[in-house]
Parts: sequence; C-alpha cells; structure tokens
Amino acid sequence: RANVYPTREFLARGRHDVCVRSCRHCGADYETAAHVIGNCPITQDASIKRHNSICETLSCEARKEGWIVFQEPYLKDDQNEIFKPDLIFVKEGKAFVVDVTVRYEHNNSSLKEAAAEKARKYQRLLPQICDLTNATAVEFVAVEFVGFPLGAQGKWHEKNAELLQALGLSKTRQGRIAQALASRALFSFVDIVHTFSSTAR
Repeated sequence: RANVYPTREFLARGRHDVCVRSCRHCGADYETAAHVIGNCPITQDASIKRHNSICETLSCEARKEGWIVFQEPYLKDDQNEIFKPDLIFVKEGKAFVVDVTVRYEHNNSSLKEAAAEKARKYQRLLPQICDLTNATAVEFVAVEFVGFPLGAQGKWHEKNAELLQALGLSKTRQGRIAQALASRALFSFVDIVHTFSSTAR
C-alpha cells in the first residue's frame, strides 16, 4: 500500500546509470508494481483467476436477487469485431452491462477513470445486447453500461455501490460485499507479487 515493494524500477530510483529497470521476466521497460499485477505475462493466470473470482461473486449476488446473468457472451459489433463483456444482468426491463477491472491506484482518480473507460468500451454493442437480452420483445427501461473497478491496493470505488444497490442488495449486504471484494483485490495483489518474485527465470 505504501508503494515501496522493491521492484527494479523502485530500486533504480536515483541510480538509473547503474541499475536495471526492465522487467526480469518479460523485458518491459519498467518493472513497476502496476506492471507486475496488470501487464506481465508471468502473472497473467493469477490475474485472470482474481478477475473471474470477482465476477463470480457479483453473479451470485445478482442471481440471489432474481437477475438473469450472462457471463462473457461473445458479441460482434458492426465491424465484425468480437467482444466479451464480463457480465450482463437482466431483470424487469432493465439491463446492466458490467465490466470488471482491478487497477493499480496511481492517483485519486485512477479508479474513476477506469470506470469511465470500461463503461465506454461496450456501448457500440447496444444493438447486439438488445438482441441477446430480448430487449426488442419487452419494453426495456434502459441498458446501462457500468465499469466496476477495484483498487489493487484495496481501494473501493464508491460508485460501485450504486450497482450493488441497483441489483437490490441491502445496505448491510452492500457493505459486506464491498469489504470482501476490496480485501480480495488486496490479498491477491500480495499473492501475485509473491508469484512474480519467486518464479525462477
């Protein structure tokens, strides 16, 4: 959380001429904590496992509240490019297209920016999502695109609570889920860093 894990980039600060800053595994220019948890191929499997675990928790909570859940449906846009939104929740004329991400908190706006980025990503798929969810067969109130970011260091994005509330979770349940997901993101960060540092090159 203090951003002092001894990555090569951290150890090279002030000593660029004598220290290597590139990733020990993939050769990226800078071995930073953000690179380790989000970009390095050596930790990709652990990152996917973390991502899927978060999606599964959201899916289970939505199903408990009576939502129909589509997980990673294959959809093609008008240019025939394939996309896989993480989750689509459908209930009573309402649909949420949710994309989950875990981001390193570079600054106070990192999660807000990630949420906006993810919300924009699938807006081009509105016609395909309407077909998938039979929106043309019922009177849909709205299809809403939602980015659901979590901080790798355990920061909770306040706007995430709006989705949990819209799904029908009680205030108490919202708090428990928020705490569980934030803790999972943080502890998986620790596991991923351990995997990165202990994997033999």
